[in-house]
This record gives sequence, structure tokens and C-alpha cells, in this order.
Amino acid sequence: MLRSYLVRFLFRALVLVCVFVTFLTNRSALDFTKNQALLHPVNLLWLFFIVSFALQLSPHSRVSRGCLKQFPQYFDRIETIADNLRLRTRLTRLDLGATRVALLWIALNLVFLVLYLRGIIGVPTLVLLATFYYLSDLICIMFYCPFQKLVMKNKCCVTCRIFAWGTIMIATPLIFIPHFWSWSVVGLALVCTVLWEVTYYKHPERFVEETNAFLACENCTDKMCVIKKHELHRKYPKS
Repeated sequence: MLRSYLVRFLFRALVLVCVFVTFLTNRSALDFTKNQALLHPVNLLWLFFIVSFALQLSPHSRVSRGCLKQFPQYFDRIETIADNLRLRTRLTRLDLGATRVALLWIALNLVFLVLYLRGIIGVPTLVLLATFYYLSDLICIMFYCPFQKLVMKNKCCVTCRIFAWGTIMIATPLIFIPHFWSWSVVGLALVCTVLWEVTYYKHPERFVEETNAFLACENCTDKMCVIKKHELHRKYPKS
């Protein structure tokens, strides 16, 4: 799984480089609201977004356990008391962390909304920003996640309460643009996020390792935390 995500990371990095170069040399090419050609290069970016979001909707996709835990076939029940205080406390902390992340994300992107509405930035800038978020999604999974370390305090991405939020976070800058290109991406991102949230509130037992052995370190085959662990050990070596 780690190798697969490294390939995806390199691909997304290349996509960002291409979009950034286009932004510097031919900015108008990123304005999909003025694009009428079906085979225009900017539509490839639309396809990349759509495919990456769609992968999260299938339990058969080759994605991290952090995403797969929402599906019933990846629930390996650990017998526990339903109203266990530790479990309820854990869920409360997860919800509080998720709320904080949501508020921070909204506050950050409201800045770009204001800039867009005032005409200081345009569609090309928002496309570039969405592409940056597209790469940042994998940076958070593989290298460093400020939401995990500073807000959520979860052990790893496999146990992340907001793993599927990456879709709507990538699509956030596009919410501001009324066009099929943008709203189809936003619509699919919302489907992914809403289904995730509905599943969480109906089946929270699937999302925590206290009740789902699928998320336990000893059962994990993702090995997505390898790079993060090396960084942690470098900063805090064992005595």
C-alpha cells in the first residue's frame, strides 16, 4: 500500500507542477468557465478529481484502511460494553477534534472566498489552490498532517475520524465557482463526505480500534505510517 501511495503522490506532484507552470505561462487556460473544448487539458484535472473521489466510494478500491473502515466487511468486532465510558469518551474527543478542524478549514478558505468575490483572485487561482490541496491530501497521509498532530491527536491515518473529508477539502475552492466543472467535483465530494458522516453516526464502532480490530496496529498491512514513524523517532530517540 505504501508503494501505491508513493506512486500516487508522485503523480499528484506532477499534476501540481503542470498546473503551476500553466498558471505562470498561460493562466487563462485554467479558467474552465471560458473553456468550450471537451478535450481541453483542464478537463483532465476534472477527471483526476472525479476518479480519486470515486475510489473512496467502493470497498473494493485499493485505498488505505483509514478509508475502508467505513464499510461493514472491514469491521472486525471486538466484544465490548456498548456504553463503555472509555469508548464514549473516545468518540466525544473525535467529534470535538473534527469540529475544530471544520472551523479552521472554513476560516482559512473564507479568506480565498473574500478575495475571489472582490476580484483580487480569479478562477485560475482557485484551480491552482484546489490542485495544491489535491497533493496536500497525500502529504497529510504519508508525511505530516497538521490536523492529526495539532488538533485531532489521533494515532495514525488508519484511525482518523475525518479521513474522507479530504475530498470536500480538495473541492472547497471550487464551491465558489458556479459551473458544471466545479459543482460536479463538489457534488461528488459531498457524496463521499456525507456517506462517511452518516456511516459514522450510525456505526461509530467501525471507526475506533477499541471496537474494531481491523484498525489495530498488529493487524494493519498498510504500513502508511513508516515515514511518519521515522520522523517521530528522529525527534524523540529512544533512550
